[in-house]
Amino acid sequence: MRWEGTKVTEKLLLIIPEGPTLEGIKAALGGACELLIAARWEDALAILHERRQELLAILLDLDFARETGEAFERELAGDDPFARLPIIGVTRARPTAEDAECLDRGIYDLLSPMTPPKLMLRRIRSAARAMDSISFHDIEKLLKALPSNIFLKDTEGRYVFCTHYWHHLYHADDPNWSIRGKTDLEIRKDRENALKAMEADRRIVATGVGTDYIIQERCDGVHEYLELIKRPVFDDSGKVTGIVALINDVTEKELLKLELEKRAQVDQLTELLNKSTTQELIEIRLSAGNKSGKHGALIMIDVDNFKTVNDQYGHAIGDRVLAETGRVIRNSFRGADVAGRVGGDEFMVFAQDVESPEAALHLAERVAAQIARLPGLPDVTLSIGIALFPQHGRLFEELYKAADTALYQVKNGGKASCRLYGT
Repeated sequence: MRWEGTKVTEKLLLIIPEGPTLEGIKAALGGACELLIAARWEDALAILHERRQELLAILLDLDFARETGEAFERELAGDDPFARLPIIGVTRARPTAEDAECLDRGIYDLLSPMTPPKLMLRRIRSAARAMDSISFHDIEKLLKALPSNIFLKDTEGRYVFCTHYWHHLYHADDPNWSIRGKTDLEIRKDRENALKAMEADRRIVATGVGTDYIIQERCDGVHEYLELIKRPVFDDSGKVTGIVALINDVTEKELLKLELEKRAQVDQLTELLNKSTTQELIEIRLSAGNKSGKHGALIMIDVDNFKTVNDQYGHAIGDRVLAETGRVIRNSFRGADVAGRVGGDEFMVFAQDVESPEAALHLAERVAAQIARLPGLPDVTLSIGIALFPQHGRLFEELYKAADTALYQVKNGGKASCRLYGT
């Protein structure tokens, strides 16, 4: 075993005995590569174990390989395929049909001393790059092992590949169906999200700036939240050549977020909105009403003698009274109305499209009548004050003051009644 050649970065392991073949290879490559030469396969393995990371490729004399029963090839057969060096067969003359058979045993290419030096070096480097690369098929196979969906699109928004097929795609359950070459509009059941995806892709191609967003999918009885992380792919000149993206299923996280947001907005005992959210939503309804000219009513409700209920029956019964009052209020108004618990035993409702004082009083009296008939609870009555929008005010503060004044008059007049402001 000996080392010959000049000190350069590219190193080749030559497994070639002394003779014209070796001299021919040295003459062709000695000035371009550093040559590590072994005349026995045991010496070659020793070099390989010591300096494997430095080597570009292995040049193997095919006559030598046949004489040793391909021992060196068998030694490397079970090695890591991603780190394996390319083995290039070397013949003494032009390759024969017998020489070509070695390509079926893992030899990557064939060279001879008659191969022009420039071509010889290019083929060695190409072999090294190919062996050091993972095929497109291998990349897809590896990425499919991840829970996230990874896909690549061209600049026209057509899929190049995709690691997973979601259930909200047409034909995704067909094993022979492929996403390649198709756009979102062609494959997605949800047209709105398909258009959103394509618009995001157009912006990325135009600006070269990626984007992240979350979509909600409701298809085939399945409710999902999907997070999309999209980034542009650039060529060497800086031109956008495609879009690479990641899709994560964030349903559990989003549902938890929504639940926490709901808890922050909703009174847990009555399941009505809390005070701040109630006021905020009423102000939004009033703003819309001022533009549209629609009418409404602000209704303030107090549970009469609630402290006495707590003192006489205990807080558990008191909580049941509040919970039942909340249930009655929820069931007495429409989804577009705003209903909330704004104090210990105080409730507030903004009912939309209430045109007349009679309609407002009817709503309030219906709630009071249902509360009076609650089974299994002490007798409960309500004091209710009402202000009309826009007759008694266009702003929340104005309506609140009017409804609170009407409520105060009810309480001073003996409670258990409804009163409209100004009457």
